[in-house]
Amino acid sequence: MMLDFALQVDREVKYARMGLLGSASTIDTNAAPQPYTPTAQLLDKRLEQAGKSTQSTIKTKLPCHTKPPVMPECYNVVADIFAGEYGINPYYAAPQPCLVPCDDDWTKKTVFTAEKSWIVRAFDACKLHRDFAPVMSRAFINMAKKVDHLEAVRAVEAANERLTKMEFRYTSTDEELCNFAKSKSAYVMRQVADIEDVTEAFNRACDILDDYGLAFRPEQIKKAEDNGELKSLVNRATNEIWWRRALRTRSSLEIERVARDLTIVHKNGQAYCSNFSVTRRRQRDAENKEMLTNTVAYDEDDESNWYTLNELAQKSISNPEIRRAEMFVRLKGFENIAQANKHVGMFYTPTCPSRFHSVSNNKVNQAWLDAGCPSTQDAHDYMTAMFADFRKALDKAEIKVYGLRVVEPHADGCPHWHLLLFMEKRHEKMVTKLFRAAAMKDTPNESGAKKYRFTSQAIDWDKGSAVGYVAKYLSKNIDGKHIASDRSTVLEGVEAAERVVTWARVNRIRQFQFIGGPSVTVWRELRRLREEFKEDDALFNHLDEGEWLTLENVRRAADTSDWEAFCLAMGGVFVRRNGQTIRPEYQVPQIMQKLIDEWGEEHTTTLASKTRYGDNASARVIGVVFKAAFLATRGRTWKTENKEKFLRGTKRIMTGVTDIFEVLENEGEYQRMADEQYEQYQQYLQRVDELEAFAFEGDIGASEAPHLLLDLCQ
Repeated sequence: MMLDFALQVDREVKYARMGLLGSASTIDTNAAPQPYTPTAQLLDKRLEQAGKSTQSTIKTKLPCHTKPPVMPECYNVVADIFAGEYGINPYYAAPQPCLVPCDDDWTKKTVFTAEKSWIVRAFDACKLHRDFAPVMSRAFINMAKKVDHLEAVRAVEAANERLTKMEFRYTSTDEELCNFAKSKSAYVMRQVADIEDVTEAFNRACDILDDYGLAFRPEQIKKAEDNGELKSLVNRATNEIWWRRALRTRSSLEIERVARDLTIVHKNGQAYCSNFSVTRRRQRDAENKEMLTNTVAYDEDDESNWYTLNELAQKSISNPEIRRAEMFVRLKGFENIAQANKHVGMFYTPTCPSRFHSVSNNKVNQAWLDAGCPSTQDAHDYMTAMFADFRKALDKAEIKVYGLRVVEPHADGCPHWHLLLFMEKRHEKMVTKLFRAAAMKDTPNESGAKKYRFTSQAIDWDKGSAVGYVAKYLSKNIDGKHIASDRSTVLEGVEAAERVVTWARVNRIRQFQFIGGPSVTVWRELRRLREEFKEDDALFNHLDEGEWLTLENVRRAADTSDWEAFCLAMGGVFVRRNGQTIRPEYQVPQIMQKLIDEWGEEHTTTLASKTRYGDNASARVIGVVFKAAFLATRGRTWKTENKEKFLRGTKRIMTGVTDIFEVLENEGEYQRMADEQYEQYQQYLQRVDELEAFAFEGDIGASEAPHLLLDLCQ
C-alpha cells in the first residue's frame, strides 16, 4: 500500500507541475512520516530500486522523453503561439510515460500515460503541417475564444485527418511532394507489373490512388473504357509527373477547403482565400516563369526561328493585359450590335442560398454548419445547375440571349455570378421572370432571400455604356488595374485581384464565359493570317466573287479587332455552331510509319499520334474551313527544349566550323594554296611571252597559228 501511495504521490505531483491535473493538492505531501520500521526500510529500498529501473527503462526505450529533442521549426513556431496565448508550452506539457507496477508484482511493469489535455490535443493536431501549422494554431485560438475549447479542438483534429492521407500530408513542401510522387509511382508500377488483366490492374491502381485522395474522373474512365484505352490510365498512375500534378492540385484544393472550414476566410480575416494559398501561388508563378524563361520553342524546319516560352506567353491571352483587352473588345462589339438592333441590356446578380455561406454578420453561419459545411465547389455546382435550368426554360420559350457571365467570390469564398445579357425588348420581362424563378427555386422563404438571392437592373443607354456595368468586375477578376480599392473589403484593387484569381485557380472555377456569338477560336485563328486573301488565288478558284468577299470580310474584321463586324460576317450573334460562315478545323496529330512486306516492298501508313501514356492524342486546331476551302493557320512544327541546351547545341555547330578554319590557318594551308596559285600565274605569264615571241618573229604567221591563239585564251 505504501508503495502504491508513493507512486501515486510522485505521479500527481509531476502532473501538477505540468498544469494538467488539479487533484495533486488533495494529497498531503507534508504529512508526518510513518514510523521507520524494517518493513518501511525494505519498502524504501525497493522503491529506490524501482525508481532507478524506471529511469533506466525510459532512457533506453523512451529516449524522446528524457531530454528535449531537436524539433522541426514548425513545432517551435506552433509551441511559441500556444505559449504566448496560454502561458504554457504544450510540447513539454504533454503527459510523459512512466512505468507502474502491475498487480503489486515488480517483475511485471507497464507504461502508463495520462489522458491528454485539450491544449496538447490541439498542439498535436497542428504541429505536423509545416507552413500551414501556424495558420491552424491561430485558427484554433480564435475559434476557442468564440465558441468552445472542445469544439475548437475537434475542428483542428478533423482538419488534421483531412490533411493527412496515410503517410502523406497535403501540407508537405513541394520538394517532399516530388519525392513522394516519385516513390509512389514506382510503387504502383511494382504492384501492377505482374497483373496481366488490364481491368484488374486498373482497379489495383485506383485502390492505391484512393488511399491518397486521388481518382480519375468518371467521364475519363468511361471514355477510356469505350475506346479500349484503360491501359493508358494505368500508365498515368505509374508516372511520376502525373502523380506530381495530381498531388499539387489535390493538396491546394484540400488546404483551401480546410482554411475555409476553420473560418479563416472572411471579410475581416483573410478575404476571398487564405494567405497560405496566395503565398503558394506566388511561389508557383515564380517557378513557372523561371521554367518558361529557360525553355525555348523552335521551328523544326528552321532552328534559327526560336522564342522562349515566356516570350510566347506574353503574346497570348495568358498575358492579363491581352486577356482584358480581348474581353472588352468582344463585349463592346455585343453592345454595338444590341444598340443597332434596339435590343435591351439587363444586368443580373444571382447568389447562393444561406447554407453555402460560411460566415454571416462576422459570425460562423449556423445554417452552413447544419448543412455539413458545403465547400466552394458545392456552391459553384449549385449555381451551374441553377443556370442550366434557366437556359432550359429559355430554350422552351424560344428566347435567345447573348452576353457575358462573370464568377466572383464573396469575402468568405462562396461564389456568386454577374451576368450582362442582351435580348430583344419584347423578351425582357420573360427573361427576368424565368431567371428569378430559377434563382428562388431553392429555399425561397429563408431570411433575406427575396432581397439578396437575385437582383436585376436594366441598362440605361442614356446614362452610359453597358460595358461600364461589368468593367470593374472584369478588372477585379484579372489583375485589378484601374481599381483603386475593393468595395467588399479593405484591400487595394491589385491585391484583391490577386486573391480572387488565386481563389479561382485553387478551386478550378472558370471565371468568364461568353454567351451567344460566333466561335472565338475562328477569331483567334484568323488573326494569325495577316495577308489579304487574293481573289485570283488558286485556293479560291471555286468561290464566286460574293463568297470570296464574305471570306475576306471575316478575315479583315478579325484582323482589325472589330468583334461587331466579325459577328455579322459569321452569321450574327444568335448563329449556331454548325451555321457559322467559317468553322475551325480540328485534327488528331498523325505520324507516318514505313512497313516492309515479305517481298521487300515499302508501304507507308498513317497512324494517330499517341500521348506518353499510350492513348490517342486529342485533336488540335490546324486551321479553318470555308465552303470547301481549307485555310491552314498552323503550318509550323514546333519543338521545345531547355534554353541552355539548345543554345549550347547551336554554338557547338558554329564552333566546329570555326575550328576547321583555324586548323587550316594554323597548318599554313592558306599560305601553301597562295604559293601554288602564284606559281601557276608565273607559268601562265611565261607561256604568254613565248607565244608572243613566236607570233612576232615572222616564223609563224597569225593565220598559221590559230590553235596557239586559242590556247592563249584558255
